[in-house]
This record gives sequence, structure tokens and C-alpha cells, in this order.
Amino acid sequence: MSVKPLPVPPLGETLQRFLTAAEPLVDAETLAATRTEVRRFGSEEGPRLQAALEGFARSEDAEGRSWLSCQWLDGYLTVRTPLPLTTSVGFQITGDFGAPGVGRAAELVYRAASVHLRQVRRETPQEVDPRGNPVDMTQWECLEGGIRHPLPERDEIRRPGWAASSSPHRETTAEPAPAAVPEIGVIHRGRLYALPIGTAQLRPLPLRSVAEALRAVVERDEPRETELPFGALSYLGGEVAAPLLERLTEVEHNREVYERLTRMLFVVNVVEARAEVVEHLERSAFEVGHAWAYKPITYEVCLEDDWLAMHVEHSTVDGATILAVAGALQEVVIPDEEPPAQTPEPRALTWERDSTLREELVAATAAYRSEAALLGVHRVFVPRLHRAERPFRISDDAAQQLIMLLAQVATYGRPRGVYEAVDMREYQAGRTECLRPVTQQAVAFVRALHEGTATEEQFTAALDTHRAWVKACKSAHGVDRHLLGLATVAAQRGEESPFFELPALAAMRRDFLSTTSIGSSDRIVRYAFAPTTPEGFGVTYTTHTDGYELCVNYRRDTSEDLEGFAHNLTAAAETLWEFVRTLRG
Repeated sequence: MSVKPLPVPPLGETLQRFLTAAEPLVDAETLAATRTEVRRFGSEEGPRLQAALEGFARSEDAEGRSWLSCQWLDGYLTVRTPLPLTTSVGFQITGDFGAPGVGRAAELVYRAASVHLRQVRRETPQEVDPRGNPVDMTQWECLEGGIRHPLPERDEIRRPGWAASSSPHRETTAEPAPAAVPEIGVIHRGRLYALPIGTAQLRPLPLRSVAEALRAVVERDEPRETELPFGALSYLGGEVAAPLLERLTEVEHNREVYERLTRMLFVVNVVEARAEVVEHLERSAFEVGHAWAYKPITYEVCLEDDWLAMHVEHSTVDGATILAVAGALQEVVIPDEEPPAQTPEPRALTWERDSTLREELVAATAAYRSEAALLGVHRVFVPRLHRAERPFRISDDAAQQLIMLLAQVATYGRPRGVYEAVDMREYQAGRTECLRPVTQQAVAFVRALHEGTATEEQFTAALDTHRAWVKACKSAHGVDRHLLGLATVAAQRGEESPFFELPALAAMRRDFLSTTSIGSSDRIVRYAFAPTTPEGFGVTYTTHTDGYELCVNYRRDTSEDLEGFAHNLTAAAETLWEFVRTLRG
């Protein structure tokens, strides 16, 4: 099934929607100046840039990309700071994989191998969205292995040779040895073991063989590598990691280890000690040693509790695809009787480092740990009115955004910019669009709600405006990506424009709250990522029958009034639903 090319929205429509998004965030004087500049831009360089972007879109469509593809990937690959502290995500997943222990770990690995190898064989079923539309399958290529390879200015994506495809997005390949069979990496106590996981025909080894191999790893009486785990270098940003990796791989042994790591389908971290959920989540997302952070996916499983997770490098894959992968893991059918197979032998992989390089890595890793220690996750569970009790259609997404907006007003006295990700994979090479839920109608409603004077008309206006934003984004008529495309064209043409320097545009893009949701908790339970602004929060929200869980990701040193905001999230939910109950009659 083919997917639609990503259209370029009309310029006038985007400029008008930009004004509506900026209006609640700036003062009257700034808004007036913004309107003046928008009129000028819309009649002068704006149409030229729009025409150039439309022409570029046609050429990119013909190549199987979109007008956003290259710039979007560049935006990720030019990030120089540590990925776990910037763009990567730690997802807690769920599945009925048995009781905690090696058997459950083996079942996770078997299921993951089945899903990854199916993708390598090009047999992944066509995914469709909730409305039945086929989605672009490019993001599934991250299951084929490979690595994000750090370089001084811009990283590159490397994929194994067996994963060769006609994808227009692939940049380089790293050919495996001619007789290579699929391998994974197993992290245990900070050490990495290479483990064959499939046959030469790209089929997974039997579950029993996987379990025996994992048991062989777990039962090795190796001391924990705490100061410098195998994956420590991968937690460093590209600017620091690239020269260190170059020096490391000047040694032939290390070069072979790195090539082997590149070919691995995925990595799995086997955790021994039980922990509270938030502690697990913070460690999986931010702590050194839980992943090779430049691999697309590192799974994690605890042997003593029901913790399951995925550490995801975000440059080539978004949350909606990870949600589908988590669902695919659950759907794998494990044969009742498996043919006998020789147990694969785990092989420890190590780095050969001289004392100077080791000292530099230790120092850089210590600096990373200091920064990572500032990140935390705070869980808040707030009430939810059952759909049957609501007087009319109120989407859970709109309700949660209104709750967060009311909490902002109650805590800080004013609203600031909010980002909400919208899946765009129904378009060719689609990634995400940005919904801007802070609207004049929403702000007017929550201010009135805070003061006890809200009306049904204000409420329905806020809901209608949110719904219109959703429709605009899903039809590829959002604001943020279009303005990014226009700015990119302007830079390529050497054309400077004061429009792109507008304070109102900066205010809209400064996300005090970076928010995202992937629905219920039946596949992904919760997740963690670094806030995108020092003062703000990253908020993930999940719908349950009796409430919403919000995971508020924060910085201990700079996020503004976490306790007050968290308290007001609960109070805001109670206030919203109390108001809704008054409408029932």
C-alpha cells in the first residue's frame, strides 16, 4: 500500500495559525508588531520561499522522501549533547511474558528477535492507523540493527549490509562478514556479551536455546563494571564521543568489536535488582551503562520484578512506531514444541584502552553522571470522569491538555508554550507534527475556571479549537514544520528575513511543557525523556479507566516549582471534572 506525499500547507493559512498560537503567549505590543511583520512577510519574501519549498517538495516526493526529511534528520544528527539527556526516550513496556527470572528475560529476547528478524526478512505486516490508513513503514528499519555513528559535526546512520533496501533515507551501510548470523548484545553487570540469536535463514533460535544462553551469561561470576561500563562512551555527546571513538577504533581489536556492535539487531540489558518504578525508569532512561545509547533500541528486563523497558535513540523512529513494536512483541506466538538446537555460546566483548584514553573516558563519564543526576521523574495520578458520565464528547487528549494548562495558570499565573506531538506516518516519510494546545479559547476557559466563572460556551469553544488543531495537524496543515521548511529554504538561498527572528515565534517554540501521549497503558505503560527547556517539564500522559497518569520529567536544578505544578495537576483535574458534572443537567 502506498502513502500520500506530505503536502506543503498554504502560506496564508500557516501565518494565520501562527498568530493564533502566539497570541496567548505574548503581550499586546508584541502581538501588534508580530501582525505587522506577518503581513509584510506574507506579501514579500514569504511567497518566494513558499514557491521554492513547493518545488523542493516535488523533487523530494519523487525520491520517496518529503520536504521535511533531510532537515528533520539533520536536526537530530547535529545534536552534540548526550542523547539520553536530550532526545532519547526510555519506555516502560508491558507483556505477559511469565514470572520474573531468566525465563521471562529469554521470552522478551525471543519475542524481540522474532519481530526484528521479520523486519530484516521484509515480512513486517503493513501497519495502518486507527482510521485504517496505511502508514509509512520507513521507521521500522530501525529494527534491522545498525548504529548512529558519532562524528564531530554531524553523526551518521549506519545499517548492516543484510538490511540493504531501497529506502531513500539510508545514508551508509556497514557490511557484515559473509557468513554472519544475526547477533544481539547482552549487557550484564556493565559488561557486553555477543550472542547469536538467529539462523543463517534469519529465523530466531528456539526459546529454550535463548534461555540457556542467557543463563550462561547471568551465572558468570564476573564483578560489576561500575566505573566504566562497556557502553559508557555512548552516553557522551557526539562532539566528545567522536574523537574518543576514533582513537578507540584505531586498534584493530576495538574496530572489530565496534563493527560487531553495529551489526547487532539490538541490545538487551539484564538488571538483577528490583526497584521502584520511578527508580527503574530514571535509570533506564538516563543512567550510564543501561544501553549502547547510539543503538536504535536497547531492551531492558529485571530478573527480580516485572520491569520491562526500551531505551530508544530517537533520530530515525518516533513513539507511534515504538508503540506498534511493543504490540508486535505481545503478538509473537511461541511454538509449543521447539526443534532441538545447539545452545549459542555468549562471547564477552571488551575494549582495549591505554591508560590515557581510559582516564579521559572516566572523566567524561563522571561529567555525564553529574548532569544525569539532575534529571528526575515525578508520577502524578489524577481523576478522570468516565465517558458515560460526560454530558457530551470530551476527548481525553483535550481534557488532559486543559488540566495541564489550568495547572500552569494556578501555579505560575500565566500560560507558556506547550508542544504536543502528532503522528504523521500516514504521509510519505512522515514523522511528527506539533500541535499547539495553548489557544486563546483554552486560556480564557481555564482562567474563568480558576476564578469559578467558567461557562459551557467557553468550554465548548476550547474543545472545538483543540479539535480544529488536531484536524489541521493530521491533514499536514500544522505550523511548526512548515515554518521550519521555510526557514531552511531561506538559509539555503542566503535570504535573511526578520520574520524568523520574531520574539513571538521564539515564544511559541519555547516549550515550557513538552507533552506526548500514546493512549492507554496496554503496550507502553509510561516513559521518560529530558525536558526541552531548563525551566520546563517533559510530560507524558497515559489514560486509565479511573484516571490519567502523568509522568513529569524535570530538572532538579532549574525546573520551576515542581511540587506546586504537580499538586495543581491533581487540583486542576478535580476542578475540571467538577465543572463538567454541573453540565450534566
